[in-house]
Amino acid sequence: MKTTVMFALLALLVAVAATIEFDLTAGHDGTHDRRCLSQWLPKGVHVKVATKVLPGFPGQTLNMEIHDDSPHMNQYGARKHVDEVAFRFDTQAHANVIVCFQNVLDAGQTPDGRALTVQFKMNSGADAEDFGKLQSEQKLKPMEIELRRLAMHLEDVQDTLQYLKEHEGTFRDANEYMNARVKNFGFFSIAVLIGVAVYQVLSLRRFFHQKKLI
Repeated sequence: MKTTVMFALLALLVAVAATIEFDLTAGHDGTHDRRCLSQWLPKGVHVKVATKVLPGFPGQTLNMEIHDDSPHMNQYGARKHVDEVAFRFDTQAHANVIVCFQNVLDAGQTPDGRALTVQFKMNSGADAEDFGKLQSEQKLKPMEIELRRLAMHLEDVQDTLQYLKEHEGTFRDANEYMNARVKNFGFFSIAVLIGVAVYQVLSLRRFFHQKKLI
């Protein structure tokens, strides 16, 4: 079962490396559309974000920024007047890495529905490594490169499984804590009910004695 999960996660890591292409309508600064794409990644993962803008109607500029949604809101990069750019960074927290794009009309241009076509690709872990450069620097054979790539993929899977295990432990501890609180509240409720019942019995007995009914 564990092996099946590892291969499923490995397939997922490979699948998310596909290029995404979309059109983004231009508008004046503050009124234009904002398109954001995100992917959850664990802490300490190497990431490569590549963006390319296809030739389009003039008078529009693509801006982009990269951050995560952790409490610290870590910033990983920003660029204005994007044509073709690649960012490389290591994640600083277990969080969603969010890449946002804005297509801004140049001053004096009128909104007319013009748009830019953006190609976006985010690779993480082994997929973000430059194996061509590694092969040339270390003079590795193709088989050695593939083994290095597979080893990095397996390390990514192991890191993800470790995080999921720790996350599951956190949820389990929280669940046990809540169960203990509910259990204690149940005992307290029973004690209160018993106390109220005893008080009512004693009150009725006193009342009957006062009325000389018993």
